[in-house]
Amino acid sequence: MEYRELGQTGLTVSRLCFGALTIGPLQRGLSPQMGAEILREALKRGINFIDTAELYETYDHIRYALRDFEGDYPVVITTKSYAYSREGMQRSLERALIEMDLDCIPIFMLHEQESSHTLRGHWPALEVLWEAKKEGLVQAVGISTHYVEAVLAASAIPEIDVISPLINKTGIGIQGGTREDMSRAIEEAARCKKGIVAMKPLGGGHLLADWSSSLDFLLDQPAVDSIAVGMKTLDEVRHNVAFFGGNRDLPEPKPETRRLHVDNWCVGCGACVRACPNGALEIVHGKAEVVAPEECVFCGYCGASCPEFAIKVI
Repeated sequence: MEYRELGQTGLTVSRLCFGALTIGPLQRGLSPQMGAEILREALKRGINFIDTAELYETYDHIRYALRDFEGDYPVVITTKSYAYSREGMQRSLERALIEMDLDCIPIFMLHEQESSHTLRGHWPALEVLWEAKKEGLVQAVGISTHYVEAVLAASAIPEIDVISPLINKTGIGIQGGTREDMSRAIEEAARCKKGIVAMKPLGGGHLLADWSSSLDFLLDQPAVDSIAVGMKTLDEVRHNVAFFGGNRDLPEPKPETRRLHVDNWCVGCGACVRACPNGALEIVHGKAEVVAPEECVFCGYCGASCPEFAIKVI
C-alpha cells in the first residue's frame, strides 16, 4: 500500500480510503459488528484511512473496528456534518467523539458545500471546527463537494486543510462544470497546499464495468492524495487492496444492478428532491420520481432525508 501526507495536515494516509457509506443503513445496511469485520480486514491489509459522515450512521461500525487495533500507521478518520450553526456543529462534534470513542477526530468536514455562498452561510459551523482544532479535538478541517465552484472557494480559505471533491473518469455527478473543470480546480487546491481526497471514483457504481481504468484515472492524478472507494464485502476489500498494491491481473468486478426505489406511500413532500445534489429527482404527479437516472450516484442522501422512509437504494 502506498501512503501520502495529506496536504499540510501532518496526517499520513493510504492512497486507498475506505468509503463507509456502503456498509451503513443508506446502502447495504450491515450491522455494526458485520461492518466492523469488513473495516478490520481493510485495516489489517494496510488501509489506514476511513471516510464516514454523521449522515451515514456508521460510527458504531468504526468504533468496533478500531477497538484494540494497532497498525503501522495511525488510523485516520474523516467525518462530515451538514450542521450550519454553532450549536448544530457542537452537537455533531460531540456525537462523533462519543460514538467513535475518539479523543481527537483527525478530519472533520462540512458536508456537501456548493459555493462561496454556502461556505459563508456555514461560517459559524466552521468556526466551531477551527476552535476545536485549537483545543486538540480536531486535527484538520475540510469540506466535501460535488461542485467545481466550492473547490475553488475552499482553496482560497487558508484555514481549510482538506477538500473532498467528486471526480471520476466520465465526470458523472460533477456539478457546475466538466470533468476537466473539476480537475483544474483540484490542481489549484493542491497548489494551495490542500489535502485532496477524491470521492465517487466509480460514479456510485455506474463505472464498475470500467473499474480498473476508472481507478487508474485517479491514481494518475498527482494532485489526488487518496481515493475513497465504497466497500461492503471482504472480497471487495481484498480486490481493491490488491489493485492499489499494483496488481493489474485482476478480473473486473461484476456490475451490480442498482436503482432508487420509491415506495407507494411517498407523499411527495419534496425533501428528497432538495437533498439530491445532482438533480436526479423531481416530484411527478405527487410522488418522487427519478427523472435523470444517469445523474444518480446512489449516495443515499435522498433516502436519509425522507420523513416517510419511502425511498432507498436497492
